[in-house]
Amino acid sequence: MSSMEVIGDCTLYQGDCLEILPTLGKFDAVVTDPPYGVNLGNHRGANEHRAGFLVKRGYESYDDTPENFDGVVVPACVAALAVADRGLIFMAAHTAWKLPTPSALGGVYIPSGMGRNPWGFATLQHCLLYGSAPDLHLGAKATSLFSTEVSEKSDHPCPKPLGWMKWAVSLASKSGQSVIDPFMGSGTTVVACVKLGRKFTGIEIEEKYFSIACKRIEAATREPRLPLAEPKPKQQTMELI
Repeated sequence: MSSMEVIGDCTLYQGDCLEILPTLGKFDAVVTDPPYGVNLGNHRGANEHRAGFLVKRGYESYDDTPENFDGVVVPACVAALAVADRGLIFMAAHTAWKLPTPSALGGVYIPSGMGRNPWGFATLQHCLLYGSAPDLHLGAKATSLFSTEVSEKSDHPCPKPLGWMKWAVSLASKSGQSVIDPFMGSGTTVVACVKLGRKFTGIEIEEKYFSIACKRIEAATREPRLPLAEPKPKQQTMELI
């Protein structure tokens, strides 16, 4: 059972993305930050800091295990990529190989580290890039981002900073295009789309996070949009002598 909300240029579905995706049309880009299958457990609460390290906690209604990653996240990402011209998917290094082979790699570099691994600090949040960036003939954009930005406070356990998602949306699409996020969460991707002038379709299975996303979108649509928030690169010409 699913429900739908339309707010401005945003269409939001509360339900199972595997059921809803086949009913939708084509999109210019998929930009998403799905659960990574890190087996953190099904715990309630927000992220915690322990001994200086950020510990991400599991989703309330998502069995965050490798098995569920294989059965839900992978097929949902494949289905989303099938209906989009290009894609940007945030992913953990140890599960990225389970998704279709990307055409390029990108990521966000966090100098303070975002956790530990057997080699030390993990300082790169990976993202997989599919297809080709729009308007490459007008100038290339960096496929990596240096960031010290933190996420705004939210009841969602694993929100991304807004600046990250604005970078991701800007990299994968251009003004006026359509973006889909099958794992919408608390709606950071859609807020980025609203601010950058994209049409958005999002899917979220957890009703609580869906409600948070709707409230954030309503607030974002009331804010004035800056016309120069995303300047277009100028096309360079060469004179022949």
